[in-house]
Amino acid sequence: MSRTPRTVALMGTRKAAHLAKGALGRARDVFAGIEARISERIDASGDSTITPDELLANRFAAFRPLHAAPPEPAQRPSVTVFGFFNSSGFFGGIATLLNLSATIAKDLDYDLRLVHTTSFEEDPDVAGFLKNQGIDFDAARIRFVNAANRRAEGASLPLHADDLLVVSAWWDAFAVDRLQHDRPYVYLIQDYEPIFYSNGDQQVWASATYESTKFVPVLNSSILHDYFRTTTHARVAEEALVFEPAVRVPDQASQPAKRPLKKRLFFYARPETERNLFYTGLLAIDKAFEESAELRDNWDVWLGGTQTIPPLRLKSGLELQRLGKMSFEDYQQFTLTADLAISSMLAPHPNYPTLEFSRLGTAVITTSWETKTNLDRYSEKITLVEPTVDAMAEAIVRCASAGGSEPETVPKTTDSWPKALAEVAGSIAALHRSTAS
Repeated sequence: MSRTPRTVALMGTRKAAHLAKGALGRARDVFAGIEARISERIDASGDSTITPDELLANRFAAFRPLHAAPPEPAQRPSVTVFGFFNSSGFFGGIATLLNLSATIAKDLDYDLRLVHTTSFEEDPDVAGFLKNQGIDFDAARIRFVNAANRRAEGASLPLHADDLLVVSAWWDAFAVDRLQHDRPYVYLIQDYEPIFYSNGDQQVWASATYESTKFVPVLNSSILHDYFRTTTHARVAEEALVFEPAVRVPDQASQPAKRPLKKRLFFYARPETERNLFYTGLLAIDKAFEESAELRDNWDVWLGGTQTIPPLRLKSGLELQRLGKMSFEDYQQFTLTADLAISSMLAPHPNYPTLEFSRLGTAVITTSWETKTNLDRYSEKITLVEPTVDAMAEAIVRCASAGGSEPETVPKTTDSWPKALAEVAGSIAALHRSTAS
């Protein structure tokens, strides 16, 4: 690399950030991020050349390698999990990843080590979260590793020979698959991630992770398994361990004694997550309220899921109520007040809000997708419709006129994560023991 004055200045700033990172304790992650961004600018500056590997590593976290390093002194074997572990993300797929990993660690009597790969929060209360999920895990046996700010050359990760590695997101699978570790890793597949991208590189890379022979495939839900049977990913379809997710909902005894004057339609609204069909759902709500006097006279609409939605008003004149991105506790309490929910999902997984509202006995509308054509195995409170404005609007009008919410006499889902995961976690632990060093 040629050293022009601009490059020298950038390198000096990077050095200062590196020194500050080492000296400022809790602030080190801020400076680690600054250091990584400056490195990208140096590598991408016009007065230097970089390799294709460096170009991709600067652009995509999956290409920033993790390098196996010898274990630290007295390092115990652990279930080492890769993902996003900030406390704000302890719901849905991340919650499931934590629940499965902790259940396996308890079975093996291993520590639980969480490797943050996309963002870092120091000391999130993982033990407290797990306890709320019905899983007791000693907080003293939980460790955190920050690999979120690794640079193009990657980061070293001390590994015990008996560590069991667990991933869920495709980019973590991509990185871990190239990590030098002799044991099979666990790939918890919770959706078909290639469809999250338009035809292009990331779709190809996500799909390729399912073709590795280095992992034990685990599928979250039988309906996702149904879809994999139609794909070319034969090993996943044939060898996967499959579990049905537990569905934990708040105690209905804590429901407010005084009901709101108007009935509540809750819309799981995430415009930045395209598979949730925010705009199609919004147009369907607008159409339904335009057509139905029952809705106009007796219902309010509440949007939850993100802070990015602007103030909205339907053609009928109704102003929509915005809940923003709620904490999981606030979300659960709000579910007790909803009379109808919409949780679109243009993907094979049934999605957690759909399962949660239906377990409470609340009618919920979601969308079909290829092999996902019937969700009666989870609840008869789920209305599955084509992902069109007209089909969703018709379902909203019909469900709003159908009466109140009544829980099913015998729920078809369990609310116990230990029960839901026992068989799969036990199988993984047994397989890991059989290949122990």
